[in-house]
Amino acid sequence: MTSHRSFTIVLFAFISAVVLLITAKRLDRATWDAENFNTDHLNEFIRPATDGTSDTGNAFNASATPVFTTTATVTVTALDTEKSTGNAIPGNKNKDGSKSSLSPARDPACDGFPDTSGILLVMKTGATESYDKLPVQIMTALKCLPDFLLFSDLDQRIGGHHVRDSLDSVLSEAKEDNDDFDLYRLQQECAVDQDNCVKVLEAADSAGWNLDKYKNIHMAEKSYRLRPDYDWYVFVDADTYVSWPNMVYALRRLDPAKERYFGVPTVIGDKLFAHGGSGYVVSRGAMREFAGKNPGIANKYDVEIKDNCCGDFMFAQALNATIGILVEGFWPLSNGEKPFTTPFGHNTWCHAVGMMHHMNSEEISSFWDFERKRYRTNHKPLVFSEVYDEFISSKLRDVREDWDNASDGWFYIDTESKDHAWEDWRIRKAKKEDEKTELGKAAHASWEGCRAACLEHDDCFQFMWHNECCAMHADFKLGKPVKKEDKEKQRYISGWDVDKVKSWIAEKGDCGDRVEWPDVVKPFLEPSEGSSS
Repeated sequence: MTSHRSFTIVLFAFISAVVLLITAKRLDRATWDAENFNTDHLNEFIRPATDGTSDTGNAFNASATPVFTTTATVTVTALDTEKSTGNAIPGNKNKDGSKSSLSPARDPACDGFPDTSGILLVMKTGATESYDKLPVQIMTALKCLPDFLLFSDLDQRIGGHHVRDSLDSVLSEAKEDNDDFDLYRLQQECAVDQDNCVKVLEAADSAGWNLDKYKNIHMAEKSYRLRPDYDWYVFVDADTYVSWPNMVYALRRLDPAKERYFGVPTVIGDKLFAHGGSGYVVSRGAMREFAGKNPGIANKYDVEIKDNCCGDFMFAQALNATIGILVEGFWPLSNGEKPFTTPFGHNTWCHAVGMMHHMNSEEISSFWDFERKRYRTNHKPLVFSEVYDEFISSKLRDVREDWDNASDGWFYIDTESKDHAWEDWRIRKAKKEDEKTELGKAAHASWEGCRAACLEHDDCFQFMWHNECCAMHADFKLGKPVKKEDKEKQRYISGWDVDKVKSWIAEKGDCGDRVEWPDVVKPFLEPSEGSSS
């Protein structure tokens, strides 16, 4: 009797286990199939060069290996089509033997994610912010990249990934008696969590900023030493979102053997550099000439950096001084805005989305979800008009109180008023008296007057009134809420000419197959991929 009962219990347990296993597998498929990247329609439109290196218009054909993979597994392999690059992904050739950033297992959310082989993401953060910014990156796009590098001002492990100290190779003479490194020393000596250690430091945010500028050149040198065989190195901040389908699409059309440096050209004094937060891209050819042939190049600038503002600025100066190249425009693929601050209009509407900056964790997560769902049914490159439709269109109002929509195209102010000390830049963009209509002459006096002048102006899509200044803009952007001020004239009142916006969009029409790419990419598109406005 006991034996029969034991047999029955064992048999029941076995059957239950089988049922649970089958159910779990079905649930896994049901959960992820509705959320992954679509793999059925992307291959025709997006495809890499057949040789991976040629900047020629006939280097692409429909039979080329697709940029978007249809495999359900994230693998670390070279593109068969990139014959001249050797191993596009040197996953087994890391100089330090580390593979901590290599994706160890399949994630169903990455099904159909573009094949980024040959393209290395290098992400910069700081120990004061790393636990705020990196987790969402790791939970979204980073989990679909077969390889990437994370750099900070402290050696850490976050979510199983190695965050490297970019400053451990800075010269001692640059650190000694340098207040910029007070935070660095504090972090190294911290006996508990970094958050509690940093709380005792005054102005921790500015301390992090002062330390940040020493990272960029060291990051570049270390990246090349650790991963010397990549075609493209994409440098971003931890609050930068990368739309990988469009980035892969563009970079596949350019020659990584040439010395190239792409980004948003920015000027300090008379010197150009690529804005770091907007993201910049450096080719294999440039990295080899700069870092590969000049070991220790970063130390050459360690002391000099103290008297300069920014690491992205110093990296550009080092590139120019060492190998003689300047930044080439990559806007708006490299872009310092995010959905809520993007100026939508003629200059962005049908342009391809690439990188966006100042994205908090919620925004990164939301955009990631949007992209995954969008690519399930739409195989074309993502453009800004779609971002407007998804994130902005339903939020525009005639008026929003205590709101700054960042209108700064031109101003209506009383330049003779003794109550204001207007900034020179604002005066330069202010309408002169003989340029003002009757409504324009009263625009500065109240938000109602500002709105009336905007509605009258053919080019005004939005206005913002604050402190007897009426600002207008020929693009439309959402902006953000601001604290309500006690005095009425100190409040920010923003608004949009919604009817004018809708009319413009209707006249512009759906972008369809029209996609605008950066000028450096346009010559290498196939005729069918040519853009028109």
